Amino acid sequence: MKTEKHSANEDNSVINADIDINEILAKYQYHWPLFIIGLILSLSAAFLYLRYTKPIYQSSATLLIKDEKKGMSSDDILTQIDFFGDSKVVENELEVLQSKTLMRAVVSRLCLNVDFQTEGRVIDFEIYDKRPVNFISVEMNKHTYDHQFQIKFPDSSHYLLKNTDNGRMIKGSLNQLQNNEFGVYKIERRLGVIKLPDSLNLIIKNPLRVTDDYLSKLAVTVVGKQSTVLSLSIQGTIPQRCSDIINTLIAVYNEAALADKNRTTQSTTRFIDERLALISGELNNVEKEVELFKSDRGLTDISGEAELYLENVKNNDAQLSTVNLQLGAIRDIERYINSNSIHEKLPSTFGINDPVLLGQITQLSELQLKRDQLQATTQSNNPLLEPINKQIETTRGGIRTNVQNISTTLQNTKDELNRNNLQYESSIKKIPGQERQFISIKRQQSIKEALYLYLLQKKEEAALSYAATVADSRVIDAAYSSNYPIKPRKFLIYLIALAAGIILPIGYIYIKDILNNRVIKLADITKHTKVPVLGEIIYDEDFNPLEIQTHSRKAIAEQIRAIRTNLQFVHAKQSGGRVTLFTSSISGEGKSFVASNIGAALALSGRKTVILELDMRKPKISKYLLLTNKIGLSNYLIGKVGIEDIILPSGLNPNLFVVSSGPIPPNPSELLIQDDIEVLIDYLRKNFDEILIDTPPIGLVTDAQILSRITDATIYIVRHGVTLKKHIEQIDELYQLGNFPKLNIILNGIQLQGTYGYGYVYEYSQDYGYYSDSTDKKRSLKSLIKNLFKRF
Repeated sequence: MKTEKHSANEDNSVINADIDINEILAKYQYHWPLFIIGLILSLSAAFLYLRYTKPIYQSSATLLIKDEKKGMSSDDILTQIDFFGDSKVVENELEVLQSKTLMRAVVSRLCLNVDFQTEGRVIDFEIYDKRPVNFISVEMNKHTYDHQFQIKFPDSSHYLLKNTDNGRMIKGSLNQLQNNEFGVYKIERRLGVIKLPDSLNLIIKNPLRVTDDYLSKLAVTVVGKQSTVLSLSIQGTIPQRCSDIINTLIAVYNEAALADKNRTTQSTTRFIDERLALISGELNNVEKEVELFKSDRGLTDISGEAELYLENVKNNDAQLSTVNLQLGAIRDIERYINSNSIHEKLPSTFGINDPVLLGQITQLSELQLKRDQLQATTQSNNPLLEPINKQIETTRGGIRTNVQNISTTLQNTKDELNRNNLQYESSIKKIPGQERQFISIKRQQSIKEALYLYLLQKKEEAALSYAATVADSRVIDAAYSSNYPIKPRKFLIYLIALAAGIILPIGYIYIKDILNNRVIKLADITKHTKVPVLGEIIYDEDFNPLEIQTHSRKAIAEQIRAIRTNLQFVHAKQSGGRVTLFTSSISGEGKSFVASNIGAALALSGRKTVILELDMRKPKISKYLLLTNKIGLSNYLIGKVGIEDIILPSGLNPNLFVVSSGPIPPNPSELLIQDDIEVLIDYLRKNFDEILIDTPPIGLVTDAQILSRITDATIYIVRHGVTLKKHIEQIDELYQLGNFPKLNIILNGIQLQGTYGYGYVYEYSQDYGYYSDSTDKKRSLKSLIKNLFKRF
């Protein structure tokens, strides 16, 4: 048996493999109000979204990073001072442009942490380029952040600032720095503003949070793999503000780069100024001594030997001065690398020509700058600081080694120059006394003059280098904003809304269909069982227990007549005394109604028919036919009356008779097991053409199975929207087991365009005299509303 059932299910799966497109479309077409409402709601939501969502614009700029120093000779005097001649790494500059330090400067310069708003009917609108005043926040109290303020202008030179949360109000003067409980700030009137508005709303935000917000919107990318061109873009609701942010960011980046490059030049200039001040004083003193010596002795000239000596001493002392300057610079470098203070100034490398040492100092300066930037924007325990600190210590060690080597070399040179001085001084003894004294004074003058001129020359070179320093970047395209917002895109939003208005109802209908566990179409029967379907009966809102009348042409009457015809094929060659049993799965599926109307249809065809009301627990047929139920089957089965006493005429047709259930017994199943029921059936077979038995639902009691032994055919009633799909599987089990002879199904109560979109529309041509009484009548408003709600 199991094998046969499995085979049957496989056949059903093959049958149902063909999808009926028309049926699917009809199902969704039935729910047309749902689609209309879905489209209205989705398109309305899209309209409101576009109406009140602030459009987003994008501003972009391109920046060229110069990675080489071209057109500069190796002996250029500025190369001694310019420590930033090495190639720049584009990836590093990309990170610098996205640093919090630069963006924080942009936020401060443009006052981006203050939003000005004007009141609208639904939402407030932000103003930027047309704002009448600027709010410059120097240091605001934290309790003012993220609070809304209202600013009013009682006259052209004063303002009233009100905290709308607590009502606190402060009066101040425009264009003047204020220091009050809100903080330190200044509200200045913008140039060109003729008339101030009555009031404005402004929100003061936390600058750090604003910085993070704009950094998240900023995108900096390299245009190509082999390119040093960067593309900067940012998105925002105000295009002018986006352009200002990009342009200001580039300006701040260039300023920071120039300031970083000029740190060494500034240190050198400071060192030269200090030495010039000292040498200038010493030179003045020496020149006065020369003047006094000549005037006191009356000297006008010295001998050629003294001139030669003086020239040699002058050159030797000039070299010694240069060495002393270099030793001073070395001592500054030693002090710088041995100091752990973050406030230690960058040492001067004036006079140092060693390229290795200069490169190491440049590297150390860059590493310290990178560390300072990280410490300013991150926590002290940031893991990125550890490798930078290790690189700094390694670089310091390399500088110490080079400084020691250079210091040793310079000290040896100084000793050699000092020995030369001793030789020159020994030659002084050969010169007469007055000339010797004059030469000694003149020597000091020459040394100071040479050193003074050397320092002046280097100061001019440093100033020229400072003035000639340019940023290693060039703006290719300044920031420009799109004319149209990049989002939201109206066409895309409406397209999504249109799709949602269609897809969501489809999904709702599909899920509703999946979750439905009741029989709603013929396929739900044929999919789960091979039991043949004898016929279908539609649902009539104007319920009439007996739809079969002599001249009735209603659709339901025609369906019952069709079932009557099909029933002849079920019984085949058997002509008289045919017993047909009617049952169902649960109560309320209409088996009593179907049995009564089929009985009436058989009687109208001239066949003598009797209906047995064997649903003794809940009899309905006698009520449908308005018959008394005082004496019936229960009386006969207990032996109180005879067979002739319980057969009653229906009063509708002379060929139709009824055997009512009689008083409801306490034990109907036990009564049906007795042989009296078989005697009754044998009698009825001899005297009637058709015997119809109305039994209780098979899913509740066993009466139908008990009576199946005396029947020729079985009609199983399945009701549209009532019978569960699992009950169809139970019918198939009964069919496979053969418990009921000639088992057939009637699908009852089919609603025209039913609740789930499945239904049947029967059309009858008036040319043939067919029409539907119920469909020709005008439906009431209540019926139309009910039908409309069914479509949801």
